[in-house]
Formats: sequence, structure tokens, C-alpha cells
Amino acid sequence: MKAQDQLNQTVERLIEKIEQCGTKWIQPFNASFPQNYKTNTSYNGLNILNLWMEAEDRGYSTNYWLTFNQVKELKGQVKKGERSTPIFFFKPIKKLVEDEETGEREEKTIPVLKMYYVFNIEQTTLEVPTIETQEKENIEQFITNYGIQIRKSHKGAFYMPATDYIGMPAQSDFLSPDLYYAVLFHELAHSTGHTSRLNRDLSGNMKGNEKALKSYAKEELIAETTRAFLQVHFGLNTTDMEEQNAAYLKSWLKPLKDDPKMLWKIFSDASKAFNFLIQFAKNEEAAA
Repeated sequence: MKAQDQLNQTVERLIEKIEQCGTKWIQPFNASFPQNYKTNTSYNGLNILNLWMEAEDRGYSTNYWLTFNQVKELKGQVKKGERSTPIFFFKPIKKLVEDEETGEREEKTIPVLKMYYVFNIEQTTLEVPTIETQEKENIEQFITNYGIQIRKSHKGAFYMPATDYIGMPAQSDFLSPDLYYAVLFHELAHSTGHTSRLNRDLSGNMKGNEKALKSYAKEELIAETTRAFLQVHFGLNTTDMEEQNAAYLKSWLKPLKDDPKMLWKIFSDASKAFNFLIQFAKNEEAAA
């Protein structure tokens, strides 16, 4: 199967998950990120959600994955009848492109969708490693290192791009600390889109025209996915997404069906936002 056809199929599965599960479609599997067992490299973007979904559907207890050749290199075998899972990536390819107006040809770098296949370690004869409990980072220290201003709010949680601050109700107003941090993580994710950081389009409006509404829904999905990544990173209990966020996600389904690559872009942006938050906070701590 071609890479684009396989990606379309994966997108359709994710859309089905959203439609069936509503507020619970992003359920971080096993409170850990999927990673390559041989290289210890973590997967990014849509691949995280896809591997989480595969692990949950097939009942795996670990998030370790390998290619067929890596299994052989480790002196193991893939068990008979096991089905692989695709991993997607864009490979930069140099190509001569003709300018329609001038007719001149120039070399441009174009990202081309590629894929390879992986197996969960439980699909192989390799020994399944014991999952070691790692010490989790201090959330309050992480927030302090990130350095954004957080003001007390009586009007719910929000991020203000124009003045670059987050409004948050008191933690005592929430049912649990985990729910408080889940909401705060969502707003921190929005803040990464500021022009001084990752410079995403934050001009979307829930009450605007179709373009503004789509932009708004896209940013909400980025923020909610980033929130899920942060909860896994800090070892927090998963919480139900707000009902309105579930509505935002479902409102985005039609454009996703029309343009599967958009879902890739959304999850790629969520990975960038997550990595930016974690790395920025670590850099600030190291410089202190």
C-alpha cells in the first residue's frame, strides 16, 4: 500500500475514534510515550496517537516498538501471523521545479510522505523489559521555569495572545489538582503559538466565519493533544476533556476527511508545542 493511502486509512481510524469516544478519544496508553526499543528514540506527532491506539486495541502492556530488521539484529523473531503498524514521516527530496510564469527551472526541497513498519516488542520473541518507574518532574517548577504570567481569573481559564498571559481560576475551584493542571496545560499549549515562540495562527474565532472557525478548531485540537502529552510526561491521571472541546474536535472532522494531511500537521504542531515547553523550561532551569 502506498504511503498516502496508508495515511488516509490511519486518519479514518482516528476520525472513527473521535466519533465513537467523544471526550475520551485521547487516552494516553500505559502512561508512557511509544519509543523505539533499540534506539530509545521517542516517536512524534500522529505516530504517537496511532501507536497508542494500536497498543490499546491489541492489548499490549508496553510501548516499545521495533522494525523487522531491528528484531533480527537483537537475535529475535517476529511471531508468526503478527501484523505490523505503519510509521509515517516526511523525507526532504530535492527536485527541479519549473516556474509557471518564467519557465525557469530551479531546485527546491519538497517534503515527500514516506513510511516504514514496526512491531510491538510483545509481537516478537524478545524478552519484554520490566517497566521502570521514573521520578517525575516537579510541575510547579516547570511552570516557573517557563515563565509566563498567570493571573487569577473569575471568568474561567483562557490565554490572551495580545498581552501574553494566562488567566486561571484558583486551584481550589477545581475538583482535583490533576484537573487543574490539565486545564492549565491546555492554556500553556495555546501560549506556545505566540509570535515570540512558535508563531501559530491564533486569530481563530468560534463565532467568526468558516475560515476563523476552522482555525479555532485546529488550535483547540493542538492544545488538547499537547495537554495529553504533558499529562503523560508528568504522570498525572487522565481527565475527561470538557464537552465543548469534544464539540470543537467533531466540528473539525469534515475538513480532516477532505484533507488527511491536515491531521498530520495538527499532531506535528502538538509535538512541537510539547517539545518547546519541556525544552524551554529545562533551558531556563540550566541557565539559572
